[in-house]
Amino acid sequence: MVMKFVKPLLVLLSTLLLAACASKVQIPLAGQQVDLKDTSAFLPQQTYDEQGKAIAYEPMENPYLDLKGKIDKGSVLLFIEAKKAMRQNDNKTAKQKLGVITQKDTSLSGPWVLLGNIAVEEKQFKQAQEHYKQAIKITPDNINAYIALAKAQRMMGEFAVAQNTLALVLSIWKDCPEAHMNLGVLYDVYLNQPKKAQQHIEAYLFLDDYSDQTAIAWYNEIQSRTGIEKSFVDPKQTANPSTLMSSAED
Repeated sequence: MVMKFVKPLLVLLSTLLLAACASKVQIPLAGQQVDLKDTSAFLPQQTYDEQGKAIAYEPMENPYLDLKGKIDKGSVLLFIEAKKAMRQNDNKTAKQKLGVITQKDTSLSGPWVLLGNIAVEEKQFKQAQEHYKQAIKITPDNINAYIALAKAQRMMGEFAVAQNTLALVLSIWKDCPEAHMNLGVLYDVYLNQPKKAQQHIEAYLFLDDYSDQTAIAWYNEIQSRTGIEKSFVDPKQTANPSTLMSSAED
């Protein structure tokens, strides 16, 4: 199962360009009392034909990358300059340039995500949450904003809220590898639910072609604790360490 990647310029434009959308999303926020969402329905499933041959899994495309539209050239240049400033640890300049974009073009959510990332770096988690919330308000399909928001919520100690946010990601894009990985982190490290962690780490590995050796080692360690050898994504296989390692090497 192979994931497809787009060219760097398209990634940059997709990060920047996100048109305003009228639909409203109920975003889980820090301080709210929430129950954990069931995320098992979002696990990818390997299927087989009548002869028992595996059918190539076709992952759902990221809806975030389907958004199209024209971007002001000045906004693009400012965005590039802001990212360059961030790489140079010049957050003051980055925030100034991103602020200009948000004021001149209210239909772009990418700058709000970067402002949130800067706030996280500065440990201003509540401010970061507001920036990510604004990005999602502008573009409810902005997967990057949800993932970043969940990480910030986790850093705030809001583990159930972060889990709800990641469940929301999968309701939009069920085959998001990073959402599955982050759920694995939450379930294993913070929520003490290793079985659910095993499910989502396996989902991440499946969607990532079993290419992440660190994740494979982590999966194997979790499995040694749960004792569960069945695969959660492939009904015909067990998911023991040797199976995963051989899958990674094929």
